[in-house]
Amino acid sequence: MTGSTQAAEDLVQETFLAAAESLRNFQGRSSAYTWLYGILHNKFRRWIRRKNVPVVQLPGATAEDDVASMDRFAGADQLEPGRRAERREAAGMVRDAIEGLSATHRAIVTMRYVEGLSYREIARLVGCPIGTVKSRIHYALNRIGDELARAGLMSE
Repeated sequence: MTGSTQAAEDLVQETFLAAAESLRNFQGRSSAYTWLYGILHNKFRRWIRRKNVPVVQLPGATAEDDVASMDRFAGADQLEPGRRAERREAAGMVRDAIEGLSATHRAIVTMRYVEGLSYREIARLVGCPIGTVKSRIHYALNRIGDELARAGLMSE
């Protein structure tokens, strides 16, 4: 989400340093993963504010990588070339729709659907009520759906 491998690596390093410094404060009310993710999320938010980055391109992985991952997961790596091309195009459209979200909405969607965090965990990490998390996810999914409909991937 930083758009830079170097920036992402720096944020992860800062996260582990901060975690090591505050390990005695970890109270076990959440999993260690959620605790670390919260530290990383806060570091990322500070980085975004310092950089004043309105839209962050998702680095590294391409639509083709997304299709390859989906194919491996679904056991569909034997698809005919035409179907594979359709999937590649659809993955690119989804990626573009997600990239079009604000950093806040993109982060929450990532936490929920990529990281698999619960609404409660996201609320704790972001520092807002669960209802706000749900409304932000709802808004983000509607924006993604609208963008995919405009691109012809979904009917409105």
